[in-house]
Amino acid sequence: GVFTDASGRPLKAQRVDGGYWVEAALAPLSATTIRFAEKAAEAELVPFTADMAAGKVRTPFYEIAWDENGHLTRLYDAENDREVIPAGEKANVLEVYEDKPINFENWDVDIFYLFKHEEAKLTKAPELIECGALRTVIRFSYTYRHSTFVQDMVLYADSRRIDFKTHADWHESHRLLKAAFPVDVRSTKATYEIQYGHVERPTHFNTSWDYARFEVVAHRWADLSEQGYGVSLLNDCKYGHNIKDNVMHITLLKSGKYPDTEADMGEHDFTYALLPHAGAVTDGDTIEEAVRLNLPVRTLKGAAMELAPAFTASSRSVAIDAVKKAEDEDCLILRVHECRGGHAVAELKPGFEIKAYAPCNLLEEQTGDRVEAASIQTALHPFEIQTFKVWTK
Repeated sequence: GVFTDASGRPLKAQRVDGGYWVEAALAPLSATTIRFAEKAAEAELVPFTADMAAGKVRTPFYEIAWDENGHLTRLYDAENDREVIPAGEKANVLEVYEDKPINFENWDVDIFYLFKHEEAKLTKAPELIECGALRTVIRFSYTYRHSTFVQDMVLYADSRRIDFKTHADWHESHRLLKAAFPVDVRSTKATYEIQYGHVERPTHFNTSWDYARFEVVAHRWADLSEQGYGVSLLNDCKYGHNIKDNVMHITLLKSGKYPDTEADMGEHDFTYALLPHAGAVTDGDTIEEAVRLNLPVRTLKGAAMELAPAFTASSRSVAIDAVKKAEDEDCLILRVHECRGGHAVAELKPGFEIKAYAPCNLLEEQTGDRVEAASIQTALHPFEIQTFKVWTK
């Protein structure tokens, strides 16, 4: 069969177990219809080359190799002619640390956890699960004591993101699970996303303050960049990180026993992703890819629908955070923020007709005059949040 978009143009598709992956162009906050026609499809052009016996795969962006333990030994960024993993180092290592904090063991992580760690072991040869026009999937299965981990490394034809889609069955006591990525990047500071912005933290222990910040919170991404190149570590639900020197760690699971002896025991599903990029973190697609990882496109069966983007921002530095009905009035609320740490001037253009708008605060209390206009013109300071009331009648 053939998939087509609303204009009848054929779309790239990949047959997988349970259905298809289809590549479609979608603007943010929009909807489109994909149709399926029962007719002969053109042969798939597969842009991946996987050699499972040799432990390597080639994608449109990367050359990747792994060893007998399932650890990545090479990640070559062909687009930027850059080796991401330092020579002799191993990445995506599932490290398990002894975790016995002095107080509040279901919450705290004490720095002495770093003193002792083991590694999860590969239980069988990596498997090629998918290899088609849009993506390839290689499965790694690990075990540690009473726990098992199944990871699908997902590589895309049209995205630089490398996903590690993980299913964990966790049954440990006083252990902390992390994934480690040594990267060939030199920087004395790393960048971590927080709500409506990002902050920098040192990657060294030069002062007692640095030493105390061994574990750092980040929302959807953390990044280590030098002049001209960097690597981001994205996640869809894991927020603890430590980036020391050139090694990036993300904390995945904990197993404290007080006050809840069964806390976090059992099955977990989560995804983290590696994203090498040219330039600083604000130059690459880290912010956009982190949003795509956390808010994937939703697919629904039903009647044909074409829906223009609810709002579009003319500046790449302006992120649209919410479009919702006002709590107490018959109008819409639009919330945006400047996401790259600089000044921005933008037009916020609706995909429908509006009559007027007015600035308001986070409590939806109007703070400025109502402006009769068909779009919103605004200027933002670094990391500034702005909220507007929008009237359609």
